[in-house]
Amino acid sequence: MINRLYLVNCIDMLKLNSVILQIISFLSIIATIGNVTAQTYVPGNTYTDATGYVEYRAGNLPIVLSVPHGGYLEPTAIPDRSCAGCITTADSFTQEITDGIYQSIVNETGCYPHVIINLLHRKKFDANRDVQDAANGDPTVILSWNNFHNYIDIAKAHVVQNYGSGTFYDMHGHAHAIQRIELGYLLTTTELQQTDHYLNTNSGPQDSSIRTLVSSNLQNLTQAQLIRGTNSFGDILENRGLSSIPSSVNPAPLNSEPYFSGGYNTRRHGSSDNISTINAIQIELNSDLRFNSAIRPALVDSLARTIIDFHTTHYNNQPSSSSCTTLNINELNSQKKTFLYPNPSSEVIHIESDSSIKSYMIYDKSGKKVWNHSYDRQRLDISKLESGLYFLILQYYNGRNETFKIVKAD
Repeated sequence: MINRLYLVNCIDMLKLNSVILQIISFLSIIATIGNVTAQTYVPGNTYTDATGYVEYRAGNLPIVLSVPHGGYLEPTAIPDRSCAGCITTADSFTQEITDGIYQSIVNETGCYPHVIINLLHRKKFDANRDVQDAANGDPTVILSWNNFHNYIDIAKAHVVQNYGSGTFYDMHGHAHAIQRIELGYLLTTTELQQTDHYLNTNSGPQDSSIRTLVSSNLQNLTQAQLIRGTNSFGDILENRGLSSIPSSVNPAPLNSEPYFSGGYNTRRHGSSDNISTINAIQIELNSDLRFNSAIRPALVDSLARTIIDFHTTHYNNQPSSSSCTTLNINELNSQKKTFLYPNPSSEVIHIESDSSIKSYMIYDKSGKKVWNHSYDRQRLDISKLESGLYFLILQYYNGRNETFKIVKAD
């Protein structure tokens, strides 16, 4: 017969081992997060966190873009989120649109905005929620969540250090019936329905996501003017033919009209606390704009120019040769770069890089690793892959990882 004291001791030992494993897991996460925050980031370079699911494009402009719901990866090792009321549908094409905005701003200014992208599908990771709802308790996703927000914090810290203030844009897509861009400032429908006088007085809302911009902007505009006046983000879009709310044309939604006022990221990374000098705007793009490939390039160009114009109009910290160190073409050409061509391709993709590549991995859009090889040539034979979207991760000898989207054509 088994001794009762022996059983108790065994149970206590199992509990102790479980606690030790939890501590080791926690310390591992902290160490990995530390690697993210301690690293040096070069503007124009792309970095991937230890999980491979979060991408950071380092910038040198007072502009930060994030894509929390545009990922494609669906690794089977990560369970689908199952929280009460979980939304698992992706914001289609927001990653591609943000890619285009990034490149348009680079082409226009010669400088780089900061971009942070969640590469996981929303059913695995919702980067616009608190960690409980975002990660569903999965350790890998918890680490991705921490790294996603740490990358944003790193970008914001760079902006504050070099410019003092700037804007964070959280890129989303909505499926509401009314086809217009919804801009979220953390003001509710009821609050937007009030008069401009109410919005501008102490009795009005004091915790918008552009709170510090309201207190200090180039033209001394009021909160109402910044949110729906002639120089508001919405009006700049309206002037480019993009219906937007709030704006002077559409000052507030009706009670019967759905409207996204801003979520977790807008509150966490904006200035509603009146402490941060980084302001935030949630951009919800309507489906007619996102799904129409013919008009998407014009949409990208309009968004990029609106972001530039909004900053130029309201901030007294324009990029200069001292704050944005890649303004001239010689400096741009001196950046170490990697090029893939042709892409899409049905046979071979050539790789040209100024940096020494150690190895590469290819994942399909479900997150399954397709290839994992040391790098020994400047061409990638993808002829045996099935047609579709893949993610190529290059690992450099300097320890940097870089992620590229490649397409195997028919």
